[in-house]
Amino acid sequence: MLPSDTAAGSAGAADDGKRADVAPPEGELESVSLGALSLKARAVLAVAISVIGVYACWHLAMIFLFVAPSNTVREEHWDTVRAYIYPEFEQNWKLFAPNPMQRNTVVEVRAEVRTEWGQDPETTDWVNLTAIDIDQIRYNPLPSHSHLNMLRRAWDFYDKSHNRDGEPVGMRGELSASYLHRIALLRLDDRMDLGEVERIQLRVISTRLPAPSWRTEEPEDPPAPRELDWWTVTSDDLPGDSATARNEARP
Repeated sequence: MLPSDTAAGSAGAADDGKRADVAPPEGELESVSLGALSLKARAVLAVAISVIGVYACWHLAMIFLFVAPSNTVREEHWDTVRAYIYPEFEQNWKLFAPNPMQRNTVVEVRAEVRTEWGQDPETTDWVNLTAIDIDQIRYNPLPSHSHLNMLRRAWDFYDKSHNRDGEPVGMRGELSASYLHRIALLRLDDRMDLGEVERIQLRVISTRLPAPSWRTEEPEDPPAPRELDWWTVTSDDLPGDSATARNEARP
């Protein structure tokens, strides 16, 4: 071996030693191979990846069966699919529908309250239930599904289950009325003693959303509130504590 090769080899070894001792530049991450992890860490990583993979396959399968046309597998496991999808993963395409919602709907309620049995009940002011839900949603990164959709869908259910004269259409009409009024009672639970409520009445104000600036449309007349008939509150309509207090207060 020539002296020059020996010197070059020694210099290369010295350079390698320096590179091994010098830390990587700031901001540059040093790669770590999977083999460098301990056996326990590799086992935890493998289990985590397996769980995520299995859940992803399950989620995609549930979504596929929910939106797929009717078939044997879908019909056989429909209860499982529906229980998984609702309410968090509901597939709602109204944003892309030919006729998306174009109106703001406000639901209000007032109550007849009897403070002492034998006296005439007093009627409260109107309470804006929609505003209560909006207050729970605004600036909330994880709003409740009930505040997002429960009242709105209950009204939509009621409206589609009654004719133009406000009469219920079949059993769905009666069910929708009971459902809507009980939601109103739940919203009032923090504002008054439900055990003293004799009747409640709902009214709905529907306002058309303003047209965009590039369209010329005639402004709509101020909406007329739609008042529903008074609803008699029974013990079956109240939560447990309020129903018990109501029964105890009766003579």
